[in-house]
Amino acid sequence: MNVLVTYPERCVGCRICEQWCSWKHEGQVNPTKSRVRVHRVHSKYLNIPVTCMQCAKSPCIAACREGALRKDSVTGAVIVDEEKCIGCRRCVRACPYGAVAIDKDKRVVLICDLCGGEPQCVAHCREGAIEYVSLAVADRGHRAAYVETVVAAMAAETKDGIKATGEGGCQ
Repeated sequence: MNVLVTYPERCVGCRICEQWCSWKHEGQVNPTKSRVRVHRVHSKYLNIPVTCMQCAKSPCIAACREGALRKDSVTGAVIVDEEKCIGCRRCVRACPYGAVAIDKDKRVVLICDLCGGEPQCVAHCREGAIEYVSLAVADRGHRAAYVETVVAAMAAETKDGIKATGEGGCQ
């Protein structure tokens, strides 16, 4: 199984990843429709690509009472069944990384599905800020360091409305 690994220190904030993601999934360049989001933390001069960490014990799936979320057996990605999703936002609140969003037009959740195994954010990131690597390569040390960076930076930026809970964790 492969997962996305992000490197905030490499991200220049171009947001090309958001554009390609929305184009791939919605046929339009619209960052609000993207499954990856770049959070800019001005106080730290840091851009943080935030995407689903494809948790082994996915809190978003556990929180969904409608059965609208499942793991893809091939890629391990969280898949949204838009017919079942009622936009209740339980999965949004359950995600410890802030990686789940709502499509305000369709009223369904937006979660990275790894583009079926060919993530467009990775293919088009010239800075190498997002990589698609095997879970064995994406060791917990890197993921833990990423989480610490994100939580610390976002906590410093609460005045911009960014909420970082640091709760729950992703296993």
